[in-house]
Amino acid sequence: MRYPKIPLPLPASGFVLSQHMNDSDPLLAIGRFDVALYQDALCGEWQLPLPLRIQSAVKKRRAEYLASRMLTREVFTRLGQPDFILSNAADRSPLWPAGVQASLSHSTGIVVLAATKQPLCIGVDVEQQMSATTAEETTEMLMGSAERSCLQRLPLDFPLAATLLFSLKESVYKALWPQLYQPMDFHHAELVDVDLAAQRATLRLTHRFNDVFNKGTELSAEFHLQDREVITLLAHEIKKPA
Repeated sequence: MRYPKIPLPLPASGFVLSQHMNDSDPLLAIGRFDVALYQDALCGEWQLPLPLRIQSAVKKRRAEYLASRMLTREVFTRLGQPDFILSNAADRSPLWPAGVQASLSHSTGIVVLAATKQPLCIGVDVEQQMSATTAEETTEMLMGSAERSCLQRLPLDFPLAATLLFSLKESVYKALWPQLYQPMDFHHAELVDVDLAAQRATLRLTHRFNDVFNKGTELSAEFHLQDREVITLLAHEIKKPA
């Protein structure tokens, strides 16, 4: 994965600490922010008002919302749509403009956005490393025995490896949801290969969703591991049924 290094403008306030993107396709952009410096007044100053359902949320959620919309606006300005403000559908999935496929994720102090104009389904996810206890408690829900063996062969602590798998499967779900609108179980996709040096992974669907996303369909993903933080990005060609 090409980690974003091209700087994007920063609004005055100190709340948004950094914003960068890369020049790949799909592009990847990352914004970092300080929840402690969030103020509701910034939403008005930046003309990014909070929806009613967010206004009553905790400060952390309001901060994530504003940081994600600021990053989205900067990225879409570079995609030729400077007036775009991201909103959500009834199922809370993002409503992207026609002709653009994108995905958004956020975690503690970070928001990540992937976007393309290519006919690709896109899923991006960012996670903080889970604890050893959580890794063990979620093993049965998250992975099969072959996947666990695959992770244990990696030169990574098991909690970090489990977080990588969780994030990869979240990216699969985010990429496929706009194509299928069908619920997915963690076991509906299985990890079959991880290349740490190339920062790439391959997953395979174990469930038939439709003629395009059938059992056995392989999906390629990229990832970045840094300071117990995991970012994954999956892009897959959108094919029409035969």
